[in-house]
Amino acid sequence: MRIEIGFAGGQIVGSFVDARSADELESALVSTGAGRPVVVLDTEDGPLHVVVANVAYYKRVVRAGRVGFASA
Repeated sequence: MRIEIGFAGGQIVGSFVDARSADELESALVSTGAGRPVVVLDTEDGPLHVVVANVAYYKRVVRAGRVGFASA
């Protein structure tokens, strides 16, 4: 699945991760300080270390891919 992470300061990172990594980051973001300060995501390009306190927004893109034409 694809995720996008926006950081304080304006940088946006998008990557493909497995569901476990996405769940781990989401869990750390909703915790009230009891979670881990850094989450390591297993991306298709290698590990991505995310400092949870610097995350401004998180988006999980769950979209089925389509091939061909579809009616609206």
